[in-house]
Amino acid sequence: MIIDIVLIVIGMVLLIKGADYLIEGSVGFSKRVGVSELFTGLTLVAFGTSAPELFVSISAALNGSAGIALGNVIGSNITNIALILGLSLMIKKSAIPKSTLYYEIPFVILISLTLLFMLLDGNSVLSIYDGFILLTYLIIFIAYMYNMAKNDKTIKEQLLEEIKEKKESNMSWNKIIFLVLLGIVMLAIGGEITVRGGSHLARILGLTETLIGVTIIAIGTSLPELVTSLIAAKKGSNDILIGNLVGSNAFNILVVLGITASIHPIIPDRSVIFDAYYMVGVIFLTELFLLRKREAGFWKGLILFLSYLSYIIINLKLG
Repeated sequence: MIIDIVLIVIGMVLLIKGADYLIEGSVGFSKRVGVSELFTGLTLVAFGTSAPELFVSISAALNGSAGIALGNVIGSNITNIALILGLSLMIKKSAIPKSTLYYEIPFVILISLTLLFMLLDGNSVLSIYDGFILLTYLIIFIAYMYNMAKNDKTIKEQLLEEIKEKKESNMSWNKIIFLVLLGIVMLAIGGEITVRGGSHLARILGLTETLIGVTIIAIGTSLPELVTSLIAAKKGSNDILIGNLVGSNAFNILVVLGITASIHPIIPDRSVIFDAYYMVGVIFLTELFLLRKREAGFWKGLILFLSYLSYIIINLKLG
């Protein structure tokens, strides 16, 4: 059991550092080609912070540990909103951008409901057909973000400034390629090690792989979002705080489950209907909290945090 815990820890470290290198290389790429850093944050960085979930889920599905794959995504999304956003709001009150309230969060609610209906219809199983539907949503989401970035005056000004200073701040192509490739390799190895350690630990403790996925591995793969969000909360960077979590949740469902299910049907070792309902409920609760005054602080953050603790306790009882 000690060896399995060590493997999980090593896997998590590789996943987190791999995501860091992938993000750094992606941002360097955006500056080389003259793409707005904000647009990069909404796409490449959001994908980068979701990369641990992606590699864990693909490794799990290919190794026959589908409970870890599906549990990891649903657990990570609940962790992002209930735990990470909850802690961030407890640190500092945040004002929420209008577009996030009326467009991005409702979109995450829509795809969360879509995932719930897929699981209800397939008895917690995600088919290859379901994976293709999620990837179609992904195309719509990227098109929306690109259009939003293209029409934002602030982003246009930022882009012009970045192009102006391009020669001074550019990262070399060799470094960009090295960081991206190193990040991908570390993510692949980290995902494989984490899944093997988590799957074996679940068998030793007599737990389901899904429970391990929604708790230990979900928290571990959400560490990039946790670090980014807590730093953003302390600095008062509301756009980064909310955008990181909302974008990560969207990418977790659309990219991680979309790609994983398209490669191999996801059949968990126990029902995740309760977890999917909880995920939808938490994001609905967050939207209601934020709509009232377009801001949230300590008490709303505490409620989200307590909802996360309740989720973990209920899951431990369900097994």
